[in-house]
Amino acid sequence: MVAVTLVLTLGIGVVTGYLLWGRQPDWYAYHDPDKLPPGPENDLIRHGRDLVVNTAKIIGPHAADSQMRFAGNNLACTNCHIDAGLKPFAAPFVSTFTSYPQVVDDRFLTLVDRINGCMTRSMNGKALPDHSREMDAIVSYIKFVGKGSPQDVRVAGMGLKTLKPAKAAPSAERGQAVYASACARCHSGDGLGQRKPAPEPGYLVPPVWGDDSFNSAAGMNKPPIAAAFIRAKMPYYGMPELSRQEAWDVAQLLAAKPRPQRSREP
Repeated sequence: MVAVTLVLTLGIGVVTGYLLWGRQPDWYAYHDPDKLPPGPENDLIRHGRDLVVNTAKIIGPHAADSQMRFAGNNLACTNCHIDAGLKPFAAPFVSTFTSYPQVVDDRFLTLVDRINGCMTRSMNGKALPDHSREMDAIVSYIKFVGKGSPQDVRVAGMGLKTLKPAKAAPSAERGQAVYASACARCHSGDGLGQRKPAPEPGYLVPPVWGDDSFNSAAGMNKPPIAAAFIRAKMPYYGMPELSRQEAWDVAQLLAAKPRPQRSREP
């Protein structure tokens, strides 16, 4: 019954969010922590934004402080949560704070749990301590970008766009051809992305497979999630969008590529 109630509540919240579309402020604009006045709370928000954008530099495997090396790869949170969590339909943060805690698969899930799910899967690393400055900073930033958004309502643009099933069974072979023509330009033909100029850690364009990519337990390794993300937001720079079938085929290709292996358990 708890799960059924949660599904109904989330459904009502999503519908309400779309009814509010165009009648409320642009929830994705005007969230610049640098314009906040000085002070410990606002400094924490700014640190949270920096963690989202410069993840590899601050908590990556080559972070200057060896005690801060929580992420196991050189990705940044903003590689999936585009524009530091402020891009609609790119897993934005705007309604995130007001959406937690949740019951997911019969588990009570807090926002801290959700963040550490990303740390252990998408970042292929280890969990941040619950009450560390870094965890508090990320939570504070997520709360800041959602300031004013309605409680228990996922405003329009949250999550990813719903994607219908492919007309034909997704094919990694077709996906390879699509990748070569539409994706390799940025992510490179070997899927390993484009690194930032040395000695800066991280990527200008993230890898989509290989040892420094998200691991096998990450949501992006699930074709339905990857296909929805690809269809909504890729290619990112001035190229025609992919068809639904092409998005599914590329997602199938990514799922077939090598990456770090990990159980979905934390």
